[in-house]
Amino acid sequence: MKSYDHKKIEKHWQTFWDRKGTFHAKDNSPKPKYYSLVEFPYPSGAGLHIGHPRSYTGMDIISRKKRMEGYNVLYPIGWDAFGLPTENYAIKTGQDPRVVTKKNTDTFRKQLKSIGFSFDWSREVNTTDPKYYKWTQWIFLQFLKKGLAYKAKIAINWCPKDKTGLANEEVVNGCCERCGTPVEKREKEQWMLAITKYAERLDKDLDTVDYLPQIKLAQRNWIGKSEGAEIEFEIPDVGRLVSYRRPTAGGKL
Repeated sequence: MKSYDHKKIEKHWQTFWDRKGTFHAKDNSPKPKYYSLVEFPYPSGAGLHIGHPRSYTGMDIISRKKRMEGYNVLYPIGWDAFGLPTENYAIKTGQDPRVVTKKNTDTFRKQLKSIGFSFDWSREVNTTDPKYYKWTQWIFLQFLKKGLAYKAKIAINWCPKDKTGLANEEVVNGCCERCGTPVEKREKEQWMLAITKYAERLDKDLDTVDYLPQIKLAQRNWIGKSEGAEIEFEIPDVGRLVSYRRPTAGGKL
């Protein structure tokens, strides 16, 4: 029996899928729709890590199964290329962020295709593309018009060396993940989104979706719906007057 030449056979089928558009979602298809989505990777490293194929493989299996069941499946892929992860990598390697983003996304794309995931590459997204981020800007303006985006002074994690705010995930043992400087809490004016106005709806709508119980619990904790509590204490009448006099200089009453 001949040995399995995975490089030759897999490359053949990957080229065939690309040429035929096998995994492209069809516009205006009469088939029932199914939308598969994974978190787009940060192109903030020289290549993929094990966590990428781990999560993408699970959704790829579901997407292929749904196609076989007759669904018109949209399974897109893209690059979450803005923000501190990419900036940190550019600073660490001493490269222009634009250059390193292009280089890393090219590497990620090649690696993902070599694994054979059934992404719809015709709909590839890059958050640094003006055709993409014009819509994030448009959405923010709609929030602003509706009073859902506002400025407020809040305490944030502040790196005094890099002079930037940090997410909780970027603080390691009380220090800046980037430079190791102890992080301070500083009150800064920040743009805020009033998602708490939708906490009730988000919480109730979880009852209508077919998620695993642990996923629903994680979502509810993230939503953080809180109604508070009002407590009334009954104070009994002790029936006596308690008086207090300031101590004298010698400490005696």
